Amino acid sequence: METYPVDLEASQIVRWLIDEERRGTLQLRVTATRSYAVEALEKADLDQIGEEVEDLNDILAIGTLEVRPPVSKNGWMLRIRVEDRIGPRVPEDEDAPEEEEIDLQTFEADFILPERGTADISLEAEDAHAKASFTRLLNHMLRNEHKK
Repeated sequence: METYPVDLEASQIVRWLIDEERRGTLQLRVTATRSYAVEALEKADLDQIGEEVEDLNDILAIGTLEVRPPVSKNGWMLRIRVEDRIGPRVPEDEDAPEEEEIDLQTFEADFILPERGTADISLEAEDAHAKASFTRLLNHMLRNEHKK
């Protein structure tokens, strides 16, 4: 599979998918998840906090939205991955929750509407035919066109 960047705002894609879902015309397989990752804070971040706490960790909330055609023979997958730094915590705090599946509205509320974090949008396509199939869908998203 080839990976290509997608030049469209994550909010526009998610809003289009939600509109399709509300109309009852969403003909795509959509999976959204929320997970958390723990990373060590950089020395510069520790200096900025101003405390002598060497064991602070940074927590990331990670939202992933995967969109596929209804039939896998089309061979593409659109992926939106949003990383949002929640902030530092000490290791004794409770463990980060496991990955959980969420719905489109929750993905939008937690990762798109707050307008924070970093979104990475990419397309994985098996071949030129699959990429062309996705491009037709992308054009509908760009023009905000919906099936009737």
